[in-house]
Amino acid sequence: MSHWERREADTLADAIGKHIKANPDIVKENQLLARVLLSVDAASTTVDTNAGQLQRFRADVCAICRRSNLYECDVAEGWSSACAFVFSNASQYADL
Repeated sequence: MSHWERREADTLADAIGKHIKANPDIVKENQLLARVLLSVDAASTTVDTNAGQLQRFRADVCAICRRSNLYECDVAEGWSSACAFVFSNASQYADL
C-alpha cells in the first residue's frame, strides 16, 4: 500500500469510528460498520494492504450507507471522492 492509500484507509477508519460514536442509536448499521472498521483499521497500519482492498472497504461502507440512507451520496454507484460519510465524520474535515 502506498503512503496515500494508507492515509485514505486511516481517514476511512477515523470516519467510521466517529460516526459510530456520534450515532449510538443506529445499532444495526453500527454493528455492520464496526466489522468494516476492524478490517480498515488493520489495513491502515500495514504496507501489505493493496488498493483493491481499500476499494473493497470503501464499497462495504458505501453499501451500508446507501442501504440505510445515512448520508446523501452525489454518485449513483461506487465511491465518491466527495464522500459525505467521510466528510461529515473524519477529523481532517472537522474545521470546514
